[in-house]
Amino acid sequence: MHCPALRVYLLPLLLIPLMGASVRASDWPMWRLDPARSAHTEQSLPESLHLQWVHRLPPLEPAFKNERLQFDAGYEPVVKDGILFYGSSLNDSVTALDLQTGKPLWQFTTDGPVRFAPVAWKDTVYFGSDDGCLYAVSAQTGNLIWKFRAVPSKRLILGNRRLISVWPVRGGPVIENDTVYFAAGVWPFEGAFVYALDTTTGKVKWMNDRLGFLYGQHPHAAEALGGVTPQGYLVISDEELIVPCGTAFPARLNKQTGKLIEFELPKPGRTPGGWFTAAGKAARRGETAVATPSLQFDRDVNSARHENGQNYGPDGKRGLRQQIQVGDQSLKYQAAIPGVQGTIHSLLATSDHLIAVTLEGSIYCLGPGKTTPVTYDSSLLEETASESNPLPNASLPAMFSDQLQAGGYVLLAGIPDAKLLNTLLTQPQLQIIYQENHSGQVKLLRQLYLERGQTSSKLAFLPGPLSEYELPAYFAQTIIAAEPVYSGMKTYSELISVLYPSLRPYGGTLFVKTSEADHQKLAAEFKNLSQAKISRKDGYSVFKKAGAIPGSSNYTGGWSSPDELVKAPVGVLWYDDSVGNFKRAPQPLFVDGVMISHSKYWQGYPAGIRPPYKLLAPQFADVYTGRKLDATQAEMLTTELPTLDQTQKQPSQYRPPYQKNDWSPAPPVIGERTNPLTGDTEPRAFPKSYGCDGGVDYSYLYTMRSGTAAFYDKRVESGTIHISGPRSGCTNSIVPANGLLNVPYYFQGCTCSYPLPVGLSMISMPETHEQWMVWGKSDVQQVHRVGLNFGAPGDRMTDKGTLWLDTPSVGGPSPELDLQISPKSVKAFYEHSLWIEGGRGWPWVGASGITGVREISLKQIKAGDYTVRLYFREPEYSSTGQRVFDISLNGKPLISQLDVLQETQSNQKILVREFSQIHLDNDLNLTLTAQKREPLICGLELIEQSLPIDSIVELPSQKQELLTKP
Repeated sequence: MHCPALRVYLLPLLLIPLMGASVRASDWPMWRLDPARSAHTEQSLPESLHLQWVHRLPPLEPAFKNERLQFDAGYEPVVKDGILFYGSSLNDSVTALDLQTGKPLWQFTTDGPVRFAPVAWKDTVYFGSDDGCLYAVSAQTGNLIWKFRAVPSKRLILGNRRLISVWPVRGGPVIENDTVYFAAGVWPFEGAFVYALDTTTGKVKWMNDRLGFLYGQHPHAAEALGGVTPQGYLVISDEELIVPCGTAFPARLNKQTGKLIEFELPKPGRTPGGWFTAAGKAARRGETAVATPSLQFDRDVNSARHENGQNYGPDGKRGLRQQIQVGDQSLKYQAAIPGVQGTIHSLLATSDHLIAVTLEGSIYCLGPGKTTPVTYDSSLLEETASESNPLPNASLPAMFSDQLQAGGYVLLAGIPDAKLLNTLLTQPQLQIIYQENHSGQVKLLRQLYLERGQTSSKLAFLPGPLSEYELPAYFAQTIIAAEPVYSGMKTYSELISVLYPSLRPYGGTLFVKTSEADHQKLAAEFKNLSQAKISRKDGYSVFKKAGAIPGSSNYTGGWSSPDELVKAPVGVLWYDDSVGNFKRAPQPLFVDGVMISHSKYWQGYPAGIRPPYKLLAPQFADVYTGRKLDATQAEMLTTELPTLDQTQKQPSQYRPPYQKNDWSPAPPVIGERTNPLTGDTEPRAFPKSYGCDGGVDYSYLYTMRSGTAAFYDKRVESGTIHISGPRSGCTNSIVPANGLLNVPYYFQGCTCSYPLPVGLSMISMPETHEQWMVWGKSDVQQVHRVGLNFGAPGDRMTDKGTLWLDTPSVGGPSPELDLQISPKSVKAFYEHSLWIEGGRGWPWVGASGITGVREISLKQIKAGDYTVRLYFREPEYSSTGQRVFDISLNGKPLISQLDVLQETQSNQKILVREFSQIHLDNDLNLTLTAQKREPLICGLELIEQSLPIDSIVELPSQKQELLTKP
């Protein structure tokens, strides 16, 4: 592969005296040298070093603004066998340089930002990407050896202002003994995936996907359903794999099995954590024993500003991250290095060379030989790009330019029009995603535009057919599409059906290149398309998504927002921290797709300024992307921008009139509901843990801070659903509006160890989507409907009214049934429902289960006729005839010689058996008798015959290979 064009200069000679012992060649093959991230090498550097070369690169833009999460603030090179490798989130690549000369050797590009240092192991380089994949490429050539996709889904969202996988590789890879460990995922409620792969083959040694659903401790002694949020470099400490979790504290896993040893958020409030951790150092030379490694933290990283002053984590050595140990020398980043200009971000010592990286973007190499230093200028530097390969400065056709004045995301679907693309790239405030069906063409275009200085944040690519991706809804201000064949689609109808949902409401426009005849057919076919205004202009069929999404609502205050579209379950649409607000700022407003918020001047507390603080100027953001807007852009997108009077004195707290206590609100009880287990009418009460936001009833949803952000959907009696990761505001800031559930960034002024200081918006997902909740304790008698979800992480309600209970109960308080399972030694198993490839039934029921079960006895059932559904999946055996068992119900044969794999022909397909008109007096006794090996069951659903019943979902057959090789 070729590298972007470089410009070369000669530099004056620089000499750096460094004291050291004997010279010994050594590699620095991973971030901070080794799996423990010790940054301690036994090699020594020469007594004097001379500047050899420098690569001038643009500075990196970290994913997060909060320094406690800036694992990717600068380039992090590694070196092995005389080759230096570094990753870049600017051009989504890993680049190899000759250590001696600085000459570029190769560059490998992925489909998302590369935010972590690669790992060089033997003759291969390994690295992860925000596209959700781990790559293994040849260290010498950059050719792909294998590629591993962490999750069998190409669902995309906007994450940190880029179109990326829902499950980016944000647990930076580490290697030990031919095993590469990494983690994928950001949001626990979407699933977190930690892997151990064989470095040679890419095959899975173990995988833990249970870590996103852990009920337990949150700050301020709260309890909530949360989990691991992989954000930082993985560490190996003795027999443990350490997974950093953003601004919280890391999880500890057994590195041989992947089983969780420990994870919980700190109990006290105001205790900041951070992304950095390392294992303790081994015994020094001369010591006879090796100390047991322990985790080490940097107090400067675990530091944050509370409104009344700086807070620090409980442990840590200041400056630990900003130093390395080279022989007997401690090299600190703060110490000036002659010839190195800028702020040192990273240092490493390798093969008699010192590599220094600056936050400003340059990589310096210093070595023992006197030479004429060489400077390589990246084509991504603005001055280089503008001088060597300027883009044409053409004006856009009016039909496009009027649409694009407010900026935003533009999707080009298979547009073979270089002039149009070049013109779009000259327009400010646009981020362009170019989808191209032909992978070879994508490779050529990437190379061309990198040489022209275009970063991936300005121009990103989606290679392959459009049908392979699940694009996020509402993100694109403009979509321009050529004929379907260029996108890998078969028909215009298919093309429009895929693209139109991704248009932003309130004026998003889809332009499709068509003939007059095709336009007339499409106009007739889509005449009833929601919100669509269809016209024809200059050879394009134009589909404009006008006005609000039907059923959505604006929110301008008043503690009510009857948005019909926001319904459980929900999934992430975007997350970003471009717009931040003080934790007790006024509520955000949501008008026509624009969020208006006012932060407060909270930083003056130590200087004597006390609350209530001064109101700051309004901030504007796009509800559908999180994109920060200026006032002019905001006005283009909406006709109304309600703002608050900055001169008016504001209260310290913003509470609905029914919350009488600002700091200790009463538990929520919101009207009445029908208990799904018994059919009895009862108060609508649900679990709420710590949070001075007592909650708001917005009509269909009740939202609140319950340890973390949370909500209860009254339409399905959902139980408490935790949006684990961010801290919502002391002011209620969880607002259903504009068709989304919005949780903007109301974290400033707080230092608690919530792992993700960021804002997000969520969209309703199909019922097949995995999402768990906490129903709460109750003593249940006379059950007439229930689901037993064996091995599940939490409870779950369905639209028709079945409350599925995690059995055994592990996901927080649940109703207590008169239930017995024998023997007590049954083993639970769980896989995330994303792995389910087909069959019938709820995937989040069939994904887990218990083995070794002999009898299930449920008492206190209301007498009557019932429908009984039994769920099965074979997770273990790969050939038929290995597990066979019989089932009887209340002493009568029900199923004989059940071989689940024989019926499903897959370990990831679900089998449901349904039985109607089953009369029960008081008890249900299910007996499972082994014919061959241990019986198993995934779920048991019991519904009184007169009640509405969920249809058995027919799951589409789908199978996606995670491991690919060229």
